[in-house]
Amino acid sequence: MIALVLGVLMAATPPGPPPGPSILEQRALHHIHQEFERIGRRSPHPDPALTQAARELARRALERGVTGAVDLVTLTEALSDAGGADPSPRSYVVRAGDGEMAVSTLEARRDLNQEPASHVGVGMARQGTTSALVVLLAERKASLRPFPRVLDTPGQGQTLCGDLLAPLRAAEVYVTLPDGRVEHPPLTRDVEGSACTRVLFPVAGRYTVELVGRGERGPEVAALFLVDVATSRHEGESEPVVEPTDIADARAQVLERINALRRAHKLQPLVPDEALTQVAQAYSERMAREGFFAHVSPDGQDLRGRLNAAGVRFRSSGENLGMAAGPLAAHFGIELSPGHRGNLLGTPFTQAGIGVAFHSVDGRPQVLLTELFSSGAPVRSALPPVEEMHQVLAGHRAAHGLAPLQRLAVLDALAQEQARRALALNLPPAQLPGDPVHERVFNAVEGARSASVDFYVTDSPASLPDARSLGLRENTALGVGAVQGDSPTLGKDRYWVVVIYAATRTSSGRATKAREGAGRDTAHLRPGPVGPASD
Repeated sequence: MIALVLGVLMAATPPGPPPGPSILEQRALHHIHQEFERIGRRSPHPDPALTQAARELARRALERGVTGAVDLVTLTEALSDAGGADPSPRSYVVRAGDGEMAVSTLEARRDLNQEPASHVGVGMARQGTTSALVVLLAERKASLRPFPRVLDTPGQGQTLCGDLLAPLRAAEVYVTLPDGRVEHPPLTRDVEGSACTRVLFPVAGRYTVELVGRGERGPEVAALFLVDVATSRHEGESEPVVEPTDIADARAQVLERINALRRAHKLQPLVPDEALTQVAQAYSERMAREGFFAHVSPDGQDLRGRLNAAGVRFRSSGENLGMAAGPLAAHFGIELSPGHRGNLLGTPFTQAGIGVAFHSVDGRPQVLLTELFSSGAPVRSALPPVEEMHQVLAGHRAAHGLAPLQRLAVLDALAQEQARRALALNLPPAQLPGDPVHERVFNAVEGARSASVDFYVTDSPASLPDARSLGLRENTALGVGAVQGDSPTLGKDRYWVVVIYAATRTSSGRATKAREGAGRDTAHLRPGPVGPASD
């Protein structure tokens, strides 16, 4: 969420030397602490990364104007450069004739405490007789180990580790590559909210790295930052955006940007669907009216429930949420998020519905944007779900010109057991108690050299994506398990699917290329994560 305080005040500079920026920053920080304590809310802790970013944004506010200082890219750049990763902290900018007046303008505000914040940064900059003051407030959702934000040469890999903060759990990592493709690297560690993965940077350019966790209201972006590889920033090259001010125009412009992105990736454009549009509009208006921002509403209804209640039939679906001062800014935040971008570039999707709610919060304009995607009516199959999934996976394999995978009953049984346990415990298979899945594969399949597990929660057995493991030539066997049921976090009446792949010795006895004992677990969940401007 981007909050602006446009206090452009001109006044005579008082006699005598003005106080230094650090003194005025401390005064502003003291006011923020008082405001939080006044209503009994936890006072945010001063944070070095937020402070460094706030000072850089204050400098940019003097050079480029107030709105140019807190657009989403500039804000994310400044925070990434400072080593931070809070997704879209609330930002307040005051520009005035001198530092004293800037702080006095901030001290007159009584709305800084309207939302919780665990960390704060305050920064001030001066240029001639003009000063700018920036406040950044963030409710931190993850703690990351130090990670480089600039790499001199491509081809490097870096280990990302972090801890989700309660109540978030079930970590996932998404990475947007310089060409716009989204990767979902498997976790090398995933224990009680503590996660690690290896992030690769194969080519020069800008990458966006995102850590997602799940809570009672569905998936949320817990951390987001930029990494520049063998490239320089192009500060100030973005052109000003004129935001649409009515719903119809906003829908048209957002959909055009979605389809422009899809065309750039040689994907078919999405067609507007009236039923999806009505569901999206109703949800945006409800979030604005009831004051929440999440994929799961306060009464527990998720995307599938909303579509079912409206009688909308679909094979697969996805949902993006954005919040900002304007609809295009909200959508741009969605494009910046790798998890959201995966929905925008979803190959199964054919229709879209856009919902836009204009309202104000404490006198500031705010837009709640809902983007819905669907592949249309489901195809009814007479086959049992597991048989249908085997057919779908075989079709994907054939489309790549690869040899069919051998179906093993022992892997089917193991996958079915894992899917049943995952639903019962409401956990991905990689987090289930006991031995990891790949270890059980090694014990069950003679000659198994490597194993990997893909996990999906989907609305239809026919909607399984073309996963990486499916296209590996060294894989020779697979098993599929599926159960249908209700989950408090992933929705009602959905299929929990486990697909197990194994690489074994070939019939001639030649070993596969996989390293002895290698194993990997991955997970694929829909709908996509809550947007970068999350609550």
